[in-house]
Amino acid sequence: MSEYDAIVLGAGAAGLFCAATAGQRGKRVLLLDHNAEVGRKILISGGGRCNFTNIYTAPDRYLSANPHFAKSALARYTPADFIKLVDSYGIAWHEKTLGQLFCDGSAKQIVAMLLEESAKGDVTIRLGTETGAVESSMSAGPARPHW
Repeated sequence: MSEYDAIVLGAGAAGLFCAATAGQRGKRVLLLDHNAEVGRKILISGGGRCNFTNIYTAPDRYLSANPHFAKSALARYTPADFIKLVDSYGIAWHEKTLGQLFCDGSAKQIVAMLLEESAKGDVTIRLGTETGAVESSMSAGPARPHW
């Protein structure tokens, strides 16, 4: 059985981005999803054009038990950072109402970008996989999936 430094459950936007980031930081990452394809919700968001960020995102628009989490997270990775990534892939986009940004083409471009970023991090992706349990023992070493 393979061992991983991180196991990410769910190959949606957040899961793909998280796995890609961890992989690019040198972690051995396994990304699991019960669906047969990645990014299913991405593909339908924005009528198939993917509302990929909002330029007016701000910490005060998030509810959390830790009100400082959104401040910290958004200070470290801003909508402008994601726009820069989208631009680096040559994905054309436009602004709609209230700072919402959408692809000019297809949401498939965002999925392809996230898959390419995951590939850059050598992320292992397993689709169509039901996850029964994931156990980790920090003292025993890397996480091991059980399915």
